[in-house]
Amino acid sequence: MRLLSFAFVCLAAACASAPAPLDTAAIEHALATLTNRPELAGGRIGVHVLAAPGGALVASHAADRGFATASNLKLLSAAIGLATLGPEQRFGTEVSVHGSVEAGTLRGELRLVGGGDPSFGSKAQFDELVALLRARGIERLVGRVVADDGWLGSEHRGLGWQWDYLDEDYAAPFGALCCRGNTIAVQVAIDGGAAKVTCTPAVGPAPVVAVDVLPAGSKGELTVRRPLGRDRIEVAGALPLDAKPRTVRIAVHDPAAFTAAVTIAELRARGFAIDELQDVVAVGAPELLTTFVSAPLGELVQPLLRFSDNLFAEQVWRIAARVATGDGSTSASAAHGRSVLATLGIDPQGLVQADGSGLSRRNLVQPRQLAGVLSAAWQAPWREPFVGALPLAGATGTLKNRFRSGPAHQHVRAKTGYIARVVCLSGYVLRPNPLAEPLVFSVMLNDFTCSDDEAKAAVDAFVQALAKAAGW
Repeated sequence: MRLLSFAFVCLAAACASAPAPLDTAAIEHALATLTNRPELAGGRIGVHVLAAPGGALVASHAADRGFATASNLKLLSAAIGLATLGPEQRFGTEVSVHGSVEAGTLRGELRLVGGGDPSFGSKAQFDELVALLRARGIERLVGRVVADDGWLGSEHRGLGWQWDYLDEDYAAPFGALCCRGNTIAVQVAIDGGAAKVTCTPAVGPAPVVAVDVLPAGSKGELTVRRPLGRDRIEVAGALPLDAKPRTVRIAVHDPAAFTAAVTIAELRARGFAIDELQDVVAVGAPELLTTFVSAPLGELVQPLLRFSDNLFAEQVWRIAARVATGDGSTSASAAHGRSVLATLGIDPQGLVQADGSGLSRRNLVQPRQLAGVLSAAWQAPWREPFVGALPLAGATGTLKNRFRSGPAHQHVRAKTGYIARVVCLSGYVLRPNPLAEPLVFSVMLNDFTCSDDEAKAAVDAFVQALAKAAGW
């Protein structure tokens, strides 16, 4: 009886370890359906599907042609960062005092030197900074707060970014020194019959406000913008008397200057006196007060991939090149990225990476290359933070409201991508047997003339078919 039971257990285990057969015919049919959709006529469609990471090719269409990627490019940036730096890498922001200290007054400079941390600027960090200054016997600064962002170079916006969205929060400038996402939250509310505008953090020039108040129940319209090359925010339009407060995030103009301004405001808010004087000479050598460090890269890739944070993507891509080559410029980052991809077994021929986030329309990546990145990531020692950061279909991040039902629901981890006339989705279709390796897929649509919703629906239908063919 014991031998029979043991044999039964072994047979059950063997069955559990054998993945269900993949319905390749259904995948080929789904690809034919996608490429013949009338709403996509005239557009470009690229697809690459592998049976497993590094496994057999199941379906492919124009997979060696270059496509604009939108945020699918973040798959490359995250992989390049993790492969170069490792998931335990942290990024630092150094704070030094420079000058003479007498009777509790620092005459000189408080210096912030950026090391690329995209998450710097928390309330807790400023609490700690004031405590450290006071422990050093400093209660007042006569001089300047200096923000040094030279470590990553002079570029602050991606190659090919469009002028008409540079004040949007998703196009926040990058650099070695960042603070609170390099954005300002602008709240517009009707208070006492007039428009009240509140900026958080409240730094920089007061906004220009030209908002009319309409009778309750009216339809209003609001514009919040920061004209190119300027710091002053402009708020215009009309809101009804009963309008609920509205908040719009606006990208700052100069991240280093913004970091200095926020630092001054936060220190003053904690009772630390600052007399701003630009001509005070700081004597002696700077004294390092502290280095604020970020969470490890393995955690930073979560906002990068799950919520498609453009600033985090730019920072990680450029820091990887800066650490590896000493140069964090766009051209150096692109060259370093190609080198890393080659070491991961991906042919970079035809790849054009103009930024780290995918905002630029100069980016060109092949579906074959995206599938290669996903395959390499699955087999890499940093698979867990990479795959775990991808949105889960119908549940988390940028896929929370897609695949709310059907075979793909909570069975697909993938990165979304969208800019005008570009819709992409690349990732993994998990298998019912947890021991089986997932399908790897990349779907890229460019230059379609239908609505964005129709394009996304076409992609989603194809991925649903992949999930069904995988056994769900």
